[in-house]
Amino acid sequence: MSALFEQFVLESRELLEAAGAALLRLERDPTETAAVNDLFRALHTLKGATALFDMAPFTRMVHAGEDALMAVRDGRAAMSGDLADRLLELLDTGAAWVDGLEFSQSLPDDADTRARAQEAGLRAALGDSAETADGGAPAGFAWVDELPEAERAKAAGRTVTAIAYDPAEDCFFAGDDPLDLCRRIPDLLLLRVEAAGAWPPLTDLDPYRCALRFRALSGASKDELARLFRGVPDQLSLATVAIPAQAAPASLATAMLREQARILGLPGSDAETAARRPAVLRAVRNILAAEGRNAEAPPLDRAADGPADALIRCIEGLAEAAPAAPAASPLQARRTLRVDAERMDRLMALVGELVVAKGSLPYLAREAQHGRSADALAQGIKEAHGRIDSIVGDLQDAVLRLRLLPLSRVFDPLPRLVRDTARRLGKPVELHLSGGETEADKDILDILGEPLLHLVRNGLDHGIEAPERRRAAGKPEVAAIRVQAFQDSGGVVVEVSDDGAGIDAEAVRRKAVAAGALTAEQAAALNEAEALRLIFLPGLSTSAMVSDLSGRGVGMDAVRGAVEQAGGRVEVASTPGAGTRFRLVLPLTMMVTRLVMVETAGALYGFPVTLVTGMQRVPHGAIRRMKHAESVVVQDTVVPLLRLRRLLNLPEDERERSGEAVLLVDLGGQPVGLVVDAFRERAEVVLKPMTGLLARLRGYAGTAVLGDGSLLLALNLRELM
Repeated sequence: MSALFEQFVLESRELLEAAGAALLRLERDPTETAAVNDLFRALHTLKGATALFDMAPFTRMVHAGEDALMAVRDGRAAMSGDLADRLLELLDTGAAWVDGLEFSQSLPDDADTRARAQEAGLRAALGDSAETADGGAPAGFAWVDELPEAERAKAAGRTVTAIAYDPAEDCFFAGDDPLDLCRRIPDLLLLRVEAAGAWPPLTDLDPYRCALRFRALSGASKDELARLFRGVPDQLSLATVAIPAQAAPASLATAMLREQARILGLPGSDAETAARRPAVLRAVRNILAAEGRNAEAPPLDRAADGPADALIRCIEGLAEAAPAAPAASPLQARRTLRVDAERMDRLMALVGELVVAKGSLPYLAREAQHGRSADALAQGIKEAHGRIDSIVGDLQDAVLRLRLLPLSRVFDPLPRLVRDTARRLGKPVELHLSGGETEADKDILDILGEPLLHLVRNGLDHGIEAPERRRAAGKPEVAAIRVQAFQDSGGVVVEVSDDGAGIDAEAVRRKAVAAGALTAEQAAALNEAEALRLIFLPGLSTSAMVSDLSGRGVGMDAVRGAVEQAGGRVEVASTPGAGTRFRLVLPLTMMVTRLVMVETAGALYGFPVTLVTGMQRVPHGAIRRMKHAESVVVQDTVVPLLRLRRLLNLPEDERERSGEAVLLVDLGGQPVGLVVDAFRERAEVVLKPMTGLLARLRGYAGTAVLGDGSLLLALNLRELM
């Protein structure tokens, strides 16, 4: 069932995500019927999926959530913040279990205990006290505790509704059909039909009087069953009971080890026992080896030469230490990607075109052998190359689009984050999301998720003021955080903004000076925009308090590092009292990287296009020198000048030049000029990371092979500096 199980893991994650989104909508607007239906549908589908794989604690926990939601839908309970917290906790537990199932194919050992705790928490949130304790069934339902294991199997590990239905003797004359009523019990787990009393002699039996009673267990709620039996309420008793989980069956290894101990302990003479010992020892060693437990052989070896009872105790000890269930081969972690069928169809069509275009190459080879004129042959080769080049370009685009996913994938966790954090901080906040349909490469989404969480969390903790401060400032009490995405110039832009207090540039300067990042003179020389960019320095935080949310000075540095690792950049703008906006500019994909190529010391090097702001020829007279530092003025801004040869420890260029080729780059808002030997063209390359010992060279982002076979080194300029 491995293929079915993989599908279960994938779809369970989607159901849990859908349930979380619907629950947040329901909490914001308890009257939204669509949210209730979406949530109920997701939980009901998930319950059925867990039941398929016999995960009783998981099924039971989801069923408890379904019951709570039914109470809300029927108007018996209100959607409160406490109830939403409990349901979100249930979904979090389910998500953690699904993650564990992907690797171990089994629930954690404490799953049953946690499921019971979730049930109790939901009942408390609904204001409904538990009807039963773990000690047993309530009064009048002792028959539940007396059920044999075989009859309790379907309900094991679940909290179910016990039904005691004692029809009136004259029920047939009232139009009742007790057996038909019992057949219509939803989620029926057990049905027992018993004699209501001692059977009379057959000659005295009245076929028009009911002499039976019915006992049943159902996974349905008490309210649902009460509606089914609404015509006979005086003949019905219902109770919620917890059926203990059955003991896990012994594993095959455990059973085999115990059998060997039993064989060795069979009655017989000393000679017969001694004759059995070698065979038992050999079997036990084989069992341990098959279980990968060879390390446990020394205790067995020490007991092998002792008395038979000592060896039996040793084997029984090994059996107790064996796994409680058969060891299933864990599923390997797989990177799954759901692909639109139309995109796959386009890819297959392009492959077909490529096969046809390839067929012209053998024809050209035969023409060359037969002495076709060079001009005609060259023309044929050019035409074939043009066709293949066009198809390969379309093929590359189609393959890239297979990996494109909507940014809603990384937006989905944000409503939950904002909701939970705002409740903890006591700040009413509304989150506005837009552009979730914008697509980007899956690797970009994987990198983008953590920076987005950092930015939103910092906005909540630092940016958004307390309600009383907002009222005093004339702002709406409910703050707003906006996250929007769009495509721009072949890349993806994500903006995170808030209407909070903004960033005090002067406070940032003071923090940077106190941290020793720069001197007081240097800080005073910075303009407003340059001072704001200091928040990306490692260890710098403007928060006066350190909490579990922020204040340690690692968040913004991590944001910048992650975005630049993907070949992007981060911009920040802030107005004191009005709010802050962060702008993340990222490439559309990391599979194909757009680089600006330069030549230095006879080798080719590349820089991400997103970092390059310009290229200039600078006369020697325009370069200013102060000791070993060089700079140049570009558009009325003093830009520090670095030489790529020195950064790479290459020999200096001794040739005379009329000027220098300067590549202008932007490193997190800091302009830098880079002196190179010559500019080359732009290129789209498939970048391969450095491996082995070269992986430690952090100044190099990877390598690429160009069309002419030459090697290109892509540089990580920030690491070089």
